[in-house]
Amino acid sequence: MPPDALICDWNGTLIRYRDERPLLESLATDLFHASLPLHPFRMLNILRARRSLKALYRAKRRDNDFDYVVEMFRIYNTYIINGAPLAPIHTSVGRYAQRPETQRALDRRLLRLVGECSRSGKPTGILSAGNALGIEMTLAAGGFRSHFDFCEAGQLICSGGRAVAFDLAIYRRKPQHLITIAERLHLQPSRLAYVGDSQDDEGCFQIVGYPVVAFFAPDHLKQRFASRHNALVPEDEQELSRYLMQS
Repeated sequence: MPPDALICDWNGTLIRYRDERPLLESLATDLFHASLPLHPFRMLNILRARRSLKALYRAKRRDNDFDYVVEMFRIYNTYIINGAPLAPIHTSVGRYAQRPETQRALDRRLLRLVGECSRSGKPTGILSAGNALGIEMTLAAGGFRSHFDFCEAGQLICSGGRAVAFDLAIYRRKPQHLITIAERLHLQPSRLAYVGDSQDDEGCFQIVGYPVVAFFAPDHLKQRFASRHNALVPEDEQELSRYLMQS
């Protein structure tokens, strides 16, 4: 019996990028250029952020004791996002979404299957700690936004026409959000298929009836999730289609 709904992670699942770093770096570059030459204080803050981020990226390779995602967002929010006007942020994210390299990073195998599920009447959605603005603009640029009924993801917090921060409200809280989504859909979690790629998705694999490991997931996590959670590790698009539509 096939699942009644399909929910997907974003980073490392629907898009090859494993975190928000490509989007955030593009945004920082655009905001730096937008600050020239009238906003030297913002320019200095962005340069300060870049130094901190270089140190963070080096530390990630040396030490796994800190939370890399939380620290990355703290730096961006503190030095780059807070106080920035909304218009250049939206313009920058839109430009990033339309770049050929961003569109090439999308997993069209999975996106085709999401569209197939949607056309068959199954609810489809995204549950991600990534930023909803970037997700929705990237999908829209590729013509895929209509494949999804909802996008549950991090938000850009604003005040008085300016940005405050990208939130991490979903990061490390995915299972709770997934249960809420199931309640909203009037479905038991056992009737959901969830596609993910990382340790942040493991809690979702524990509660859904149809756990699926993304094509982009690292091999060691594919083995781990298959062993621990009996998750499907599809060889190709056809195998995943049979699982979602005919199992």
